[in-house]
Amino acid sequence: MKLLSWNCQGLGRTLTVRNLKDLVRKNNPSIIFLMETKISSVRITRIRRNCGYNQDVYVEPIGLAGGLALWWAANSSLTVLFKSKNVIHAVRESASLKTPKFITFVYGPPKEGERRTTWNLVRSLSTNLVGSWLLVDDFNDLMSQAEKEGGNPRSMRKILNFQSLLSDCNVMDLEFKGSQFTWCNKRPGVVVRERLD
Repeated sequence: MKLLSWNCQGLGRTLTVRNLKDLVRKNNPSIIFLMETKISSVRITRIRRNCGYNQDVYVEPIGLAGGLALWWAANSSLTVLFKSKNVIHAVRESASLKTPKFITFVYGPPKEGERRTTWNLVRSLSTNLVGSWLLVDDFNDLMSQAEKEGGNPRSMRKILNFQSLLSDCNVMDLEFKGSQFTWCNKRPGVVVRERLD
């Protein structure tokens, strides 16, 4: 099973759609999770069809913010059990032990108060699972100060809250390849880089 997860920061631009199509062509994922789509499901449905996926679930953006899209091929046997502004929780029927039974897709809200609510939702989902679980995310959070460069240090309270979520859910962070940091503020002056999630 190949899975593509991308915080596309708006799916309304031609270049973003072209990049998405290139990623799909090169990687042929069976499941795609898009965050911060910022456009309606009607517009996203056309893009999904052009990418060759026939199953979907959406969470509409609020104004010009947020929005989630989950696409999968018919042979992926995915059933969505729950969806909210920041979480889509699904079960996948497969005879293979190499693929997870449950998959939870999370987009961590940028605002701390909303993030705490989302973390509690993820915790509650984790307590009722029987079988393997994959948590696919853009948590918008840091596990340690080493995951940030520039600007003010991250509050230890926030770091500990995030670490507590991962511990409570009994999940581990998978290694990654590529740049040490996954986000940059792209502002002249004080450059801030972070490895979010």
